[in-house]
Amino acid sequence: KILMAGVSKLDSAGTFKTHSHPYYQLNHILRGEYEFTIDGQTLAVGVGDTVLIQMNSAHKITLASNETGYYFEVKFTTFTKADKELCSDIGVLVPKDSFSKTLLREIFDENENLTSLSEDIMVTYLYSILFKLSALSRREKDIPSKFIELAAYSVPVRDTIRFLEDNYSKQLTLDDIVMQTAVQKNYLCRRFKQETSVTIFECLMIIRVRKAVELLSYSNMTLAEISQATGFINLTHFNRVFTKHVMIPPGQYRKHLKLQDFYLNDATAEKNASPIAVAALEGKKIDFSMINGEL
Repeated sequence: KILMAGVSKLDSAGTFKTHSHPYYQLNHILRGEYEFTIDGQTLAVGVGDTVLIQMNSAHKITLASNETGYYFEVKFTTFTKADKELCSDIGVLVPKDSFSKTLLREIFDENENLTSLSEDIMVTYLYSILFKLSALSRREKDIPSKFIELAAYSVPVRDTIRFLEDNYSKQLTLDDIVMQTAVQKNYLCRRFKQETSVTIFECLMIIRVRKAVELLSYSNMTLAEISQATGFINLTHFNRVFTKHVMIPPGQYRKHLKLQDFYLNDATAEKNASPIAVAALEGKKIDFSMINGEL
């Protein structure tokens, strides 16, 4: 449901102080240069850019240029899971967005000249904008990941997980990881934890353990070789992290499989089997909701 549609104005050097509200806010800049601070992330926004503020996000808008600012503004609400996922897929900032400008103008004109069909027409235009802005993200959801199920996560979180999957063998710092995204460090860390229930480095360790289980099960590599190949600092570090997540040291895990006829179907059927080990043995991706109790 569209709650408000029109052109908003902000005087030179004006500011809308930090606030939040239980609805979405879609802005397209017509005139002026702005700073949007959304959930602690500050973005430079200019003419032609579109910003989608998620519901309940704390945000502040400051006009950074010495001129009166104008922007299209649509405030809307939805209670369906599909619509919320659609909005989440868009992210925050869409630069140089001529498509939204055209349809927002149509929404504005329709709102100024209301008829019995106007509400349905405006909602249809709004859906067109949301579908267009989320197109790239929706397509990226179909790009396969190696170890982690990605469908439920936003663009920066999915991009981060894919980066970890491609680089788990390297000694990564948080700055290395954040550098491959377009968002700030604090924002990414907070959003990653909110969406996955694990931290970025917990996710990295889970990916390393997932790969280590695979190598222990299906290769003849030594423990030292596996430790190095999966990015652990040393063999002690490998043993400690592996034991935490699989509940048995890597050497014992391999003996369990190969020396005691502990076949794969037995391993995956065990009541206390690690979800990470089960995923590796069954060739499946990890769903964080299945392993939160293990962390």
